[in-house]
Amino acid sequence: MRIIMLIVFLFCANNANALYVALNVNDSRLQSKNWIYKPSGIVGFSIESGFFDEPENLVDYKLSIGIKRFGYSFDNGDGVLSFWGVDLKPCTWSITYKKVMLEAYPSISWHFAQQNLRKRMYEHGFKKKIDQKRFAPGYGYRLGYHINEHILVALYADYKIISWDYQDFSGVDSGLHPDYYMGGLGLSLQWKF
Repeated sequence: MRIIMLIVFLFCANNANALYVALNVNDSRLQSKNWIYKPSGIVGFSIESGFFDEPENLVDYKLSIGIKRFGYSFDNGDGVLSFWGVDLKPCTWSITYKKVMLEAYPSISWHFAQQNLRKRMYEHGFKKKIDQKRFAPGYGYRLGYHINEHILVALYADYKIISWDYQDFSGVDSGLHPDYYMGGLGLSLQWKF
């Protein structure tokens, strides 16, 4: 499936005339109720590329794929839990009026690496051969301004939803499947070719 998606992306990128690259930096932290001791944030970031970006249209659609880091810190910043993933935004919708742009998107991330994941969390979310837990749905939005026809500067928010097979990180399995929202606000810079 990944190979097919990559081939389709490369084909579209080769034939598209509205290519762009974006760099996003944000504060990533836990956004939902949790049992973590003194949680706080980390620097989350992503770099993405996409096509079909035509800001001269009032309403626009684009598609992008990128690499993303997100997570949170705990114990007042002494520990960090972070994920690296390939992030796909299949349908980003935007409205542009007088150089001001507002966009929103759903996304899906496939995690290929992680840092400081506890053993039980790793077994439930990463070790299995066929496992939905490696995928994280998400959503986000940007409010930006087109400085010129190539550069967009924007406020940016991105959130991912991680599900675990147990109630808390202490190892007590309650049969519940809680969702942990991770993400936050930041800045985005986009260059259109």
